[in-house]
Amino acid sequence: MATSSLSSLGLGSDGALSYDTIDKLRAVDEKAILNPIDAKLTTNTNKQSDLASLTALANTLKASTSALSEENNYLQRTTTVSNDAVSVTTKSGTNVDSFTLHVDKLAQQDIYQSTSFTSKTSTFTSSNDTLTLKLGTNTYDIAVTSSTTLVELQDMINEKASGKITASILNVGGTNPYKLVIKSNSTGADNAITLSSTGTALTDLGLDQSANHLKTARDASIIYNGVNVTRSTNTIDDLVVGTTITLNKEQTDAATNTTVSITQDWTNITTNLKSLVSSYNDIMTKLKTATAYDTTTKTAGTFQGVTQINSLSTDIRKQVLGVDSEGRSLSDYGISMTTEGKLEFSATTFNAKVAADPADVRDYFQGSTTYSSTSYKGTSVSSGGLSIGADALSINGKAITFTTLSTSTVAENLDAIKTAINNAGITGITASIGTNNNIVLKGAAGADIVITGESTALASLGLSTSNVYSSPKTKDGLFKKFNTMMAGYVNTTDGTLVQYNKSLTTEKTALTKSRATAVFRLDTKYDAMATKFAAYESIISKLNTEFSSLSSMIKQSYVSK
Repeated sequence: MATSSLSSLGLGSDGALSYDTIDKLRAVDEKAILNPIDAKLTTNTNKQSDLASLTALANTLKASTSALSEENNYLQRTTTVSNDAVSVTTKSGTNVDSFTLHVDKLAQQDIYQSTSFTSKTSTFTSSNDTLTLKLGTNTYDIAVTSSTTLVELQDMINEKASGKITASILNVGGTNPYKLVIKSNSTGADNAITLSSTGTALTDLGLDQSANHLKTARDASIIYNGVNVTRSTNTIDDLVVGTTITLNKEQTDAATNTTVSITQDWTNITTNLKSLVSSYNDIMTKLKTATAYDTTTKTAGTFQGVTQINSLSTDIRKQVLGVDSEGRSLSDYGISMTTEGKLEFSATTFNAKVAADPADVRDYFQGSTTYSSTSYKGTSVSSGGLSIGADALSINGKAITFTTLSTSTVAENLDAIKTAINNAGITGITASIGTNNNIVLKGAAGADIVITGESTALASLGLSTSNVYSSPKTKDGLFKKFNTMMAGYVNTTDGTLVQYNKSLTTEKTALTKSRATAVFRLDTKYDAMATKFAAYESIISKLNTEFSSLSSMIKQSYVSK
């Protein structure tokens, strides 16, 4: 209300020019000017609140599409082992495979024990001696005397052997409880320890007794898919790429095998498919309410008619209900829509699809990358002798060597070149003879062709230094496309919903400023009006006073007559 100090406003005009009149006039102005702004502010606040909820739901949906589009989730592996003779772990992306193993022998360390002594500080020999320990090409000489104690010998061995051999004193109990134990730190036949001495120290320690040679160093021996394999350790990580096999125990029955199956682990995919269904249903329910218009009650949802929000709803439905170029849709993979417009997930349908064609599931969900084949055509080859050494020609790093006779024909030289290349075992590369007396190299999909060598030798073969690279072609799956679409809405830099929220914030700032300006103008207007009313009141009061005096004078004059 206006802030006039004239508390008597309205008294002179019998209330006509009062604050009550000003309040009524201001109320009319506020209704016309401020109420529309306040209504817009309320709508703006509701939109920002609902948009925050909608954006959170959109981000939840995107989290599912992102996980379903990530390659790593399709590289997870599950390993099944038929018994406990071995343990198997696999890395992400290991080839799906199955194989059989038979553990014949476990790899062992070399282990010796001494005879028993009463104390760690007991001496063990009567004269000076040199105890020699040999492991592979390493020899360790330990000088001992009649005063050398068991614990001192332990320390000298550990210091000399530099971690390849370990000596320790073990309390085994009994009258003479202490024994010196000497062992190789690694398993395998190459880690056998040979003990000797120049005097009686070896015998005095009992280390020359076969009964005290507790374990003999040896390699592990297994049968892998029918092939005999030996390794120096019981942990084998170079037999199957990406797979570590730990040998736990020997299988004494020759007919007993261990079956190992490496399969794709679909747990993460299944979990994220369920999350996708749930998050889709949540956001679509919100979108339906937010964009609806009730013709009966004439009421609209928060975002009814908002293009950005309507587009989000449409784009999500297109992704879920679409059919790709091969006629595949989500319903083929266990995700279908109910009559109420909600998604549901059938694990039975999905698992059946995975069992029938896992590669198709990944291709449809995540996409695939294929590589072009490659080819190289040489020029004509002449007749005569050819002598190609190791440095003359290499294809993909493989040296090609051969010679031909001085009497060789063109056809014979071509056949010699072709045979040498094909026998070199270059992965994905085959050589053939072209129609122009030339060599033709063909690379399988993904195989590059890199030719290097001496220019003169290459020229004699109709070849030259060349690089022919296979080119990739990537096809995005459903969820890669879905995820990209969702990113366009929720990206924190320029996402559609983020930009829309910025526009609402800008609008609120403008409305708040506009309201403040309107209030200031109303205050100014009605403060001025109060001042004018006060002036009018003063004039009216003065006129009333003058009129009252005049009236009294007239009355007195009339009475005096």
